[in-house]
Amino acid sequence: MTLAPLSNAVVFKKLFRDPEVLREFLYDLTGLKLDIRPEYIETEKRFTPTVGPVDIVMDIVVEDPTHRILIEIQRERYDYHYDRFLHYHQVATVELVHSHQAYKLDRTVYTVVWLTARSHDPLYQHGLITTSLRSETESGLVLPIYPHRLFFLNPFYRNDQTPAGLADWLQLVVESIRNPQQPQVNYQREVIQKATHLIEGERLTPEERRLALEETGYEQHLRLRYEEGREERNREIARSLLAEGMDPAAVARITGLPADEVAEVDTRTRLGGEAQ
Repeated sequence: MTLAPLSNAVVFKKLFRDPEVLREFLYDLTGLKLDIRPEYIETEKRFTPTVGPVDIVMDIVVEDPTHRILIEIQRERYDYHYDRFLHYHQVATVELVHSHQAYKLDRTVYTVVWLTARSHDPLYQHGLITTSLRSETESGLVLPIYPHRLFFLNPFYRNDQTPAGLADWLQLVVESIRNPQQPQVNYQREVIQKATHLIEGERLTPEERRLALEETGYEQHLRLRYEEGREERNREIARSLLAEGMDPAAVARITGLPADEVAEVDTRTRLGGEAQ
């Protein structure tokens, strides 16, 4: 058995549009037993008309009318910034106003963001980050006025404090990326067994394989652009720090650039020949 990587959008949506998988995953994340049926699940969700100036696309949107909860699930791509997911979360909330023709929000919105790569920023190096609107009185009493939440999941930072059920899903994502031929996942759980079967490479249809390959090529293109842009930003920072007289060794530590590259930037800066 070889797993297809859940870092791929096609594979990701194939797994999380399954009602049973989605129900169990969301229970492990939120603690809620949701009423999720196939007819409640949408992929590539767009709002028409658009909410605001940006036409956004949500990977998966599911609604539980019984509990009056709307959940959107998004996978991070290299051209996405964390602020973008806050925008997605807010758009889903505003759309409820459009739908009901009233300002009162009678449904709760949860946005779940999967990050399928390690972060360069220590701020985001956690397995689970939960963002919520906190309503607090002058006496410090917290009021549950706005129950909406934004969850960030990064499986590469799973730790001992990660809830056990949720940890199974984080482990599945990591294993599908790093160890697809011999995945070490919690086979004691039937839903995890089902999840592994759903994303087996041999079980992908010819159309799914084609789309997955196209997605891989696009992701590689984005990754290359991202790395090139990050390196150029680091060189700009190095130039500024060196111009201020900072020690090259310190510049290398701050920017993450190799010492020989910092030395080259330093030489060009001194000669005034560094290309802009």
